[in-house]
Amino acid sequence: MNQPLTTGQLAQQLLRFEPDTPCVVHLWVADDFEDVAPELTPDDVLATIALADASLDADTSLIWYFLRHCADTFLAERVETDHA
Repeated sequence: MNQPLTTGQLAQQLLRFEPDTPCVVHLWVADDFEDVAPELTPDDVLATIALADASLDADTSLIWYFLRHCADTFLAERVETDHA
């Protein structure tokens, strides 16, 4: 899985642009998963963020539904692994 980007790393990357450079961004942070999937542990959140990062494409919106789907996918895979 990919390593999740931290807010500090994102801020560092943004420094290469002039402050008035137009952009569009949709940002979710680990704390948002308390609402999306409160059953996730902190380690689960990191794995779910990595899954979202790996599976997001331009045709998929980074919305609550997508994040919940990633959480459900991760949790289902964990259950399968635990029962294997």
